[in-house]
This record gives sequence, structure tokens and C-alpha cells, in this order.
Amino acid sequence: MEVVETNGLSIAMIGTGELAGEPWADHPAPIDLVRTMDPPAGAWDELAARGFIRKPDWLSWTADLGAGEAEYLARMEAKPRQVVRRAVARAERELTLTVPDRIDPATLDRFLALYRDRVERMTYGVTVACRYREAILDGPDRYFGVFAYDGPELAGGCLVLERPEQDAVRIRFSAVTERWRRASLARALYLVAMRAGRARGYRRVGLGDEPNLYGHVAKAGLFPFKVSMGFRCVPSQDNHDPHGRDCADLVLTVRNLCGPGLLLGYAGRDRTLTAHVVADDPVDLRRFSAPFLAGADWRKPAGGGPCTC
Repeated sequence: MEVVETNGLSIAMIGTGELAGEPWADHPAPIDLVRTMDPPAGAWDELAARGFIRKPDWLSWTADLGAGEAEYLARMEAKPRQVVRRAVARAERELTLTVPDRIDPATLDRFLALYRDRVERMTYGVTVACRYREAILDGPDRYFGVFAYDGPELAGGCLVLERPEQDAVRIRFSAVTERWRRASLARALYLVAMRAGRARGYRRVGLGDEPNLYGHVAKAGLFPFKVSMGFRCVPSQDNHDPHGRDCADLVLTVRNLCGPGLLLGYAGRDRTLTAHVVADDPVDLRRFSAPFLAGADWRKPAGGGPCTC
């Protein structure tokens, strides 16, 4: 067993041969989570019996752009559709929206400053986009941007990667000011990015990849937000990630998570996913339902199956 610290979370990495001995149980330092990578099929039943959730390590969010914006919006539920329409109408009325085909250094630096400010306010935020500055400006991959200006000030923006070989655009990074976050500007930016992707002839859109443990780096609320925007998530290796892997997690405590923990585990021996919400107290599972999921359950930390109380 090896214990690693990852953005404030203590994770015990084990092999399936160590399951019976439970070496994490008497470890001298607190452990938040036990994980085994690429568990073989022969260990799946034992892992489930011990409360482990077998799951893809990373998730990828994707949607079909459809023939036009009206068709895309029609797929959304009524309330989220109304919120998006209001957000777009307000952004078009009060802000200046630009979609530069290539992002110049000055614009990128303004965006990254806003992005850094927003991420650093998070408990476990990681400023991933800042690592890509040179690649965005000079790399072989092609990016375009969607930016919203409130007078001379940048109210928000997103960086969009073109993937012709996947017939897709991927909305990789986004940030908006606190004022415009409350006005749902991010929803408007995403819709404008989809328009631009459609205009460029792409058929699909991605909305980022995330570690499959919401409540840590990515908050649990990000899941219902992306579902409300018409996206579905799949194991990253089933979308575009050649390095995607499976793992199995046992959550021992949620003390270092922000709110409930959410893991999307395999529903059975196929690749359908189920939402598992890990929390000390019951939660409203309706927040974590989605058409592409087999279901949702609540379970307490430290293993065990779904709670019925």
C-alpha cells in the first residue's frame, strides 16, 4: 500500500491482492479514500462486497450539436431552457460578445488572469489552463475563444479546442466574474461556443473532462449543471482519451470533501453508469439523476452498500 496526497485528499493506493488484509484499517495517519487501479474482472465481486465502487477514473462530457440551436434547446428540460434563453438575451443586450478565430496573447492573458482568480478561490482549485498558455498560442492544436466584455472589462470567456478528427469542438476552460456568474453568463458563453462549432461544420461538442470524484476538485453541483445544459458523461476512454483507465474507490470519510461525494460507478458488467452519492446524512438524489444513468443511490462513507434508511 502507498499513501499519496492529492489536492488535500489522502488516498491509499492498493493492489487487489491486499484487499483481504485491509492495510488501510490500521494505518497511523488518516486516510480519506482507498483506491485500486485497473481491477481485474476476477476481483470485481470482492470489491463490490467490500463497498468499493468500480468506475472510470475520468469522465468526459459530450453532446450532439444537432442541426441547429432550436433543436439543441428543445432537448433540454423547460426550466434550464428558459434560464439559458434569458442568459443569452441578457448577454447580447448588455455585453459585447466576440468569437475570435485565433486568440491573441493579450486577450489570452486577460482571460487567464480572470480564470486564475476564480480557481484560486476554490478549496482544491487547480489552474490547469495556465499550463496551456504556450500551447494555445503556438501549439499545433487550434483554439478559438468566446469572450464577453462589460465595457472595457472582461466579464467572462471560454477557450474552445477544435478536434476535426473527432468531428467535435471541446469547451476546455471557462471563467466568469462573480457578478456575471449570478447572471448565468457561463450558460450563454457555452451556447455561443456551440453556435460557432456548428458554423464550422462540427457535429459534436465536449464540455471538459473531470476526475470521477465530485466534491473534491470538481464540486458535486457541477454534475447537475452540465446535465441541465444537455450534456451526458461517459468514461473518458470511451470518448477520446487513449490513457483513460478504470479504478475502484472505497470512500472512508467525506471530511475533506466539499459537500457530498459523487462517484459514477459501473452499474454492472457493462459500461452503464450509476450515480453513487457518499454523505454522512441522506441527500436528495433527484439532483443527481440523469437520462443516461441507470439510477442513483446514497451510501454512507466507510464502505457498505446503498442505504435504504
